[in-house]
Amino acid sequence: MEYTIILDNMEFFCYHGCREDEKINGNTFTVDLRATYSGSCGESDNLDDAVNYGAVYRTIAAQMQIRSNLLENLAWRIMEALKAEYPALDRIELTVSKKNPPVDGPCAWSRIETRWQKELKK
Repeated sequence: MEYTIILDNMEFFCYHGCREDEKINGNTFTVDLRATYSGSCGESDNLDDAVNYGAVYRTIAAQMQIRSNLLENLAWRIMEALKAEYPALDRIELTVSKKNPPVDGPCAWSRIETRWQKELKK
């Protein structure tokens, strides 16, 4: 059976950005995740047969504390960490958002979205 872990609106205060004021003052960021895997955890009711979403959260939180200039780099690092630490994952959809980005006008959020899917074995 296929399962999808959904972690919405994980909020972090971090120091990502290219500008000096972003590196000094920090900002609020959010991460949204959808990660799909196949398994028997529904039948077994055993955490060892599932991808532990608490552990997934900790992986994301650890990556959020490593400073990046670009949201793209931040999203890439999170994606690579998830792929490495949870090989059972078949698909990952990730959105990283920055509150009140430094642009020349009103803008509530800037976002980067990325997706990955495991290649099918031939």
